[in-house]
Parts: sequence; structure tokens; C-alpha cells
Amino acid sequence: MFKSKSFRFRWINAQCFEFQLNNSKTLLTDPCYSCKESFGKKCPPGFTTQDLEGCDYLFVNHSHGDHVANLQEVYDRFHPTVIAPSPICFELAKEHEFVLTDIYPVDYNQTYYFDGFILETFHGQHHRYDATYQNIAEKFKGKYPGSRDLNALGSIFNMNFILTTDQGFRVAFIGGNDDGMLQRMAGTKKPNIVLRNKMASSAVKEGVAEAFADWVNKADIQLLVPMHYETWLTEDPVFAKKVFSDMNNMLESSHAVARAACIERTKWYTVNITIEED
Repeated sequence: MFKSKSFRFRWINAQCFEFQLNNSKTLLTDPCYSCKESFGKKCPPGFTTQDLEGCDYLFVNHSHGDHVANLQEVYDRFHPTVIAPSPICFELAKEHEFVLTDIYPVDYNQTYYFDGFILETFHGQHHRYDATYQNIAEKFKGKYPGSRDLNALGSIFNMNFILTTDQGFRVAFIGGNDDGMLQRMAGTKKPNIVLRNKMASSAVKEGVAEAFADWVNKADIQLLVPMHYETWLTEDPVFAKKVFSDMNNMLESSHAVARAACIERTKWYTVNITIEED
């Protein structure tokens, strides 16, 4: 067998992933793994900022409290470059004690070059959440941390991205609705792996496996890593296991190449390209 390492990664919680690239640079997304609000009951037990291996770059998909709860702690420990949609950057600066030049605003449909990877950014839309600016503080009270303005902006501005490593391996991150990503990932722009949020809110349990499998078939990717289903894991783990077992059975039945990789939270995995003898 011949094996080439692409990168290491782990899913920590919600939309929080830690990537370690081949040049040793690290990227963390949407840091939320421990908080005092009710969402904290769904976080991985005992995990803290001290358990992170590194963070050179910190990407914020959107600014709801369950995506930025540990943002200040991560910044204080690692002082990373904070990459975020430009419309939320000023509120992040007001809410958190960041050196302003450590904030790296990014916009939709742009390409950015960092040490170890290229970042392509795309418009994203949050799943439907019935909250107005006037009542969002009440809606989120006791549920998510963060200021009223940041939680409001989290419903408006989301950003999907495709990360391409120096070796050309492509990873797509889709934090909400598809919002045109199928078209953007077509042809030569197709990623190898997609990190994909649920098709709808955690409260929706009908037709989940079918919706996932249908989307993966249309995307024609190699691997799907589902994310932000910690509510199922903690409240209905039998359902969570069945969803992805059913999904892989559907993909196999349809002769799809792709499979859903249901990984354990906080556990490290290595993505390799291998050549094996038949």
C-alpha cells in the first residue's frame, strides 16, 4: 500500500472543527464546545480550550452564540488571525478584545491566499429561524451566549467556503442551506470532502436520511462529514446512528461513490490518499 497524508482534523462540536495542515498550520472553525447556557448540555463533556492543539487561523461562519461561545478564550490562548464575513467584523471587535489588525474581513465570491491553504468564500443562508431583531434577545435568552447584535447578525450573514490545501485537496464547508453550493461545486471545482450541516433544524426528523442521500447523490462527492447534529447525539443517539446508517445504505443502493463518515466528536482523524493492491 502507498499512502500520502492530506491533513488531520477532528469535529469538536456544532460547526467547530480543528484542522492541522501538512505545513503544521492549524485552522479552527466556529468555536463553541463549552458554555453556561442551556446549549452547554449538548457540548462534549469536559472539553476546554486547553484541549485544542493549536489555532493559527480562526474562521467564523456566522455569529450566533453556538458558533462563537469560546471565541475570546481561543483568541487569548493562540492570538490567531480571525477570518469572518466583513459585515460582522465590527461587532466582533466591539464584543471581543481583539487586536484589530488580527481581524481579517472576507466577502462573498472571493479567493484568499493563506499559509497552507487557499480559501474560496460563498454566500450562505441560515436555516429558517423565526426571530426579529426586536425579539431575538428574548428568543435566545438562556439558550446561546453573545450580544443581541451578534446573534441578530448570525441570522443574516453566513459564509460557506471551500478550502484547498497546498497539495490540492479540497474541503467544502456548508453551514446552513445549500444556497447554490451544488452548482458552485460542479465539474473541476468539486471538493473531495464536504462538511455539511443538517438539511433543516434539529427538530426535523422526518425524511432526514433521504434528504442527505439525495443531496450527496446530486453533489457526486467522495465523502460527507455531517456536522451540527449534537442535539441528536445527546437527546436521541439511536436516531442519530440510524440516520447515517440508513443514508449509507441508500447511497450504496444507488451505486454512489460517496459515503457519510460519522466521526466521533473530539477524536482526531487523518485524511490520506492511498493506493492499494486489489
